Amino acid sequence: MRRTTITLLTLLALASITIVVVWADSAHYKKGPSFVDNGITATATGTIAGLGNGDVSATLSFPNATSTTICTSPGGNDAPGQNPAAPTPVTGTAVFSNPKNGSLAFTVTTQAPANPTPQQAGCANPNWTARIDNVTFGAGTLTIRQDNDGNGSFETLVLTSNVNLP
Repeated sequence: MRRTTITLLTLLALASITIVVVWADSAHYKKGPSFVDNGITATATGTIAGLGNGDVSATLSFPNATSTTICTSPGGNDAPGQNPAAPTPVTGTAVFSNPKNGSLAFTVTTQAPANPTPQQAGCANPNWTARIDNVTFGAGTLTIRQDNDGNGSFETLVLTSNVNLP
């Protein structure tokens, strides 16, 4: 009886240690992160190790991005370069389920901003159309969070990286 109790307590202790390892907080980048300016979107890629087993969210955010637009007349003629840069904050989030053995390769891309109205873009008149042709991203952040309790709230901050895309 005593031998069985000791064996059960030993197994319980090992299980407790295993659970602590699953919720490890020594996350680090194995590769990257690297960032690419795609014109009107930006993409971050990398590989993280040292994660727990919960779902992971990656958010790429540029709160001070600006965009340039091209106004097009009703006849189809473009008028580039006449429109002032406008504030265009952009962000993108990707969610990844169950990192394999505490590692995760990720890619997250910002959403393309909505085209402005002709008035917002400074076009000659409201009959023209406006479209964004470039976004200057500047400074931003890549934030990696993990949902360790399975409630979908991504409460654990894993990594934050500063980004600067010229």
